[in-house]
Amino acid sequence: MKSGSLAPWLLQFGNPGLLHNVPGEVQFPIALEDVHWGELARGTGCLIRSRGVRVGLENGSERFADTRLDTWKSIAQYLGRSSRTVQRWHMGYGLPVHHLGGDASSVYAYKDELDLWLRKRDAWYQEECSRSDSAVSSSPAGERRTPSAEMTSERGSGAEEETVQLVLGAQRLWESLSSSNLSSIVRMYRRAADLSPMSAVAFAGLSQALIAQVVLGNLHPAGGFHAAEAALARALEIDPELFEARCASAMIKLFVQRDWEGASALVEEALRMYPENSQALVGRAFLRIAQGRFDEASDALRRAAQARPLNTSIAELLCWVEYLSGRFESAIMLVSDARESGHSGAVLDTVEALCRVAEGYPENEIHRLEIAAAKSPRNYSLLGVLGFAYGKAGRTSVARMLIDSMRHAGLTGVYDFAYPIALTYVGIGKPDEARKWLSQSFRHGSLWSLGFPADPILAELRSGASASGLFGRVIPSVAGAKASEGWLASSRGAD
Repeated sequence: MKSGSLAPWLLQFGNPGLLHNVPGEVQFPIALEDVHWGELARGTGCLIRSRGVRVGLENGSERFADTRLDTWKSIAQYLGRSSRTVQRWHMGYGLPVHHLGGDASSVYAYKDELDLWLRKRDAWYQEECSRSDSAVSSSPAGERRTPSAEMTSERGSGAEEETVQLVLGAQRLWESLSSSNLSSIVRMYRRAADLSPMSAVAFAGLSQALIAQVVLGNLHPAGGFHAAEAALARALEIDPELFEARCASAMIKLFVQRDWEGASALVEEALRMYPENSQALVGRAFLRIAQGRFDEASDALRRAAQARPLNTSIAELLCWVEYLSGRFESAIMLVSDARESGHSGAVLDTVEALCRVAEGYPENEIHRLEIAAAKSPRNYSLLGVLGFAYGKAGRTSVARMLIDSMRHAGLTGVYDFAYPIALTYVGIGKPDEARKWLSQSFRHGSLWSLGFPADPILAELRSGASASGLFGRVIPSVAGAKASEGWLASSRGAD
C-alpha cells in the first residue's frame, strides 16, 4: 500500500481509540511494511514514525523528512562530537537515544528530539553561567553547539566522566540484580547524582534501586519509598519523558499510591516502546499478581528472565508466583533450579519455606526453618513462617515470644515486620490480629501484599463475612481506581 488513508491503517494495525484525534483523512504515502509504530500526537495531529522517515501533520501542513539516525556514529556526526562523548551525554545527561529491545548497542535517535534536548540544555547552562558571572563562548561557524562541552571545564570533565562510569557500572550490576548488590547500585547512583545534579538517568536509577530495596525487604517502606519518590521527582523535573523515570513512576503508583490504573497505563506504554524491557515486564507481572492472573504473570517474568538471565530478583518472583498459584512442588523445583544457577536471596528462601508449610505439615518443618532462620538472621519474612509453624505445632508461647521480638525490632523503623507478625498470628489462631497486621503491610506497600487475595498460607482468613472487606476488594480493577480504600475499611478499627 503506497498511498491511502491513515484511519483504516490505525483500525487494522494501530489503536482505534486514538482515531478521534486524527484530523480528517490523512494521506499516508509510504509502504505499510516500512512503518515502525511510533506515537500519535494528541491535539495537533497525527505523528507516525517509520524507518528513517518521520511522517506527520503539524498544524495542518504535511512534513516529510529524513530524521532518524540509526547508529552511535551517525548520532555523533550529527552533533559534531565523538561517539564516546555522545554516549556520555546519553548516560549522564539524558540525551534522547532509544534502544531497540533493551540492547545497548542497537540504538536510534530523531534529529528533532536531539535539537530540543540541545536547546533545553543550552538554556539551563546559560542560566547557570549568568549566576556565576561566567561567559558563554560562541561555537565556531558550522559547529553545532554542545551543552556538555560548554558546561565542563578541565576539572568538570573529570566529574562528568566519573558520572558516566558510575551510571554504566550501576546498570551493569542491575542486569544481575540481587539483594546482595543492591546497596552497591544505590551508592553508585547516589554518587552519580551528587556529581551531576542535572543527570536525570542517575536520579531515575537511584529511585528504581531504592524501590527494589524496599520490595526485596532491605529497607523499611516508609523511608525507602519516600526517598525513591524524591529522587523520581528530580528525574522527572529534568526529563519528564525519560524511560527509566516512567518505569519508576509505575512502581510508585503500584506500591505506594495503589493507583492500579495509572500504573497499568505506564507499564503498557513502556512495553509498546520496548516490548522486551525487563523492568516493564516485571511491572506487568506485579499487576497480574495483584489481579490473580498468575499464568500471565509467569509469562511476563519468563520474558524478563530471557532478557536478564542473571537477575536474581526475577527468578525469585517466578518462584513466588508458582507458590501463589498453589503449585508447591513446582515452586520448590524452581527454587532448586534457581539455586543451582547461582541465585540466592531472602525471597527465594521465604518462598521455599511457605511452600513447605503450606503442604500441610508445618510442625514437621520447624527444625529446617530454625536452621534457615539462623543462617539468614535478617530474613524477617522467614521468621514469620517459623512463627506460623510454631503456632500450628501448639508452641504458642514460643510464637508469642517471636511476635514480641519482631514488634520490638520494628519500633526502630529500619525493617517492616508487618507480614511476618501477621503470619505468626495466623499460626496461633488469632485472625483479627492477623488482619490488623496484614492491613499495615498493605499500607506500607510490601511485596507480599500484592499476593494477599491468593496467598495459600492466609486461606483460613478468607472464609466468613468478616473477610470480605479485607480480601474482597483488594484485587485491583485496572479499569477502576482507589481499590485500596475498600481493602482497608474493615481493618482500620483494629489499628
